[in-house]
Amino acid sequence: MSINNFIRGRTGTSTRLFVAFATLVFGGTLFGIANIGAASATSKPKTVTLQYWSTYNTADKEASTIAKVLIPKFEKENPGIKVVSTIYPYSDLLNKFIATSAAGNPPDVMRSDIAWVAQLAKAGVIVNVGGLKAFASVKKDALPGPLLTTEVNGKFYAFPDDTNTQALFWNKTDFAAAGITSPPTTITQMLADAQTLTVPSKQQYGLGVDGTDIWNMAPYVWSMGGSFTNAKYSTASGFMDSAATRTAVSALLTALKAGYIGSDFQGGASAVSGEAGFPKGTYAMYIDGPWAINTYSALSPVPSYGIAPFPSGIGGSHSTVGGEDTVIAKSGKHVADAEKFAEFLSSPYAQLAMAKQGDMTSFKTNSAAEVKATPSYKVFAKQLLTSKIRANSPGYSALDSAWSNAIGQILAGSVSVAAGLATATQEANTALAGS
Repeated sequence: MSINNFIRGRTGTSTRLFVAFATLVFGGTLFGIANIGAASATSKPKTVTLQYWSTYNTADKEASTIAKVLIPKFEKENPGIKVVSTIYPYSDLLNKFIATSAAGNPPDVMRSDIAWVAQLAKAGVIVNVGGLKAFASVKKDALPGPLLTTEVNGKFYAFPDDTNTQALFWNKTDFAAAGITSPPTTITQMLADAQTLTVPSKQQYGLGVDGTDIWNMAPYVWSMGGSFTNAKYSTASGFMDSAATRTAVSALLTALKAGYIGSDFQGGASAVSGEAGFPKGTYAMYIDGPWAINTYSALSPVPSYGIAPFPSGIGGSHSTVGGEDTVIAKSGKHVADAEKFAEFLSSPYAQLAMAKQGDMTSFKTNSAAEVKATPSYKVFAKQLLTSKIRANSPGYSALDSAWSNAIGQILAGSVSVAAGLATATQEANTALAGS
């Protein structure tokens, strides 16, 4: 029976008492509801502010895409969360993150160089994201190389963000002038072509190698069957000083002495980088990443060039995995909300938006759309399937320095290939043991 029917079915005093009681109860309830509504109308939901640190490039659209496209999209999809993006010089970011973490006031999220993840994990300043719900699908869809950069001792400490690798850039005009119709597919042919393409009268070198560090030399070493450490990154002995590694270094040393490799290899004040020298005719071939495409498209005239997979050796065709990962500060104040932002940066929307700016996607399902939008990425996307990561160890920086210093001495003629690599191996083992 309804309240109205109940009232209409009663008479006299009982009815008057019930009406008074009902008025008191229901009137009071409505008054309370009205007061709650008024209080809700005047109170505002609390806004969480996430601090996001990175080294995005401000010279092109990379930084502006994050600030004007991705962050507004995330904030719209996640009301109550605001993201403040701060960009630091590359040389400052790692130390600043570690220092603020020690002080208990780190940024919530950081775009980390892949080479920093192991060091940050050892320091205990980033979250082990492997158990997070959002990471399950990320782990399943990530490309093998980018995923490996997030793993340290069997645990995952980052979300893959962007990736890249290097492929062979070859100058079509120089090749035609030398009577060569296509880029080399083997390292043996590449070194032979480098000799043919070298024209001393034009100060033109057949090949540019942009440094003695592992990033630039690893494609040659790996593809020729050499290596730097074992799979667990626990030792360099038998790898960095192996016969295959010595052969790879010797091949490049021979080409340098013969004058087929330019000044970029040894470096120095007068050295010309591959990216700067290639469009000017200084180098007929060199390896570089997808960012060079935007560099060359802005030139007038645009150089006539092609992009090919890195030539194969007895070890196959391997290049180096580059890129950045997204890490969450362990002592951050908003870890759950930071996870949402890290997951968003891994989403197809964010990945494809940044791919247009040169930051290739780290995920298999996005690759086709990425190549369709930017056809010049096709070779790089294919190369990523066989690209390898550098030693994912806290001691990597010291290991890389040991290698680079030894190669510098070898190229200068101060030590033999065998002696230089033996010293580098000992120093690399010390770096790995300390990590």
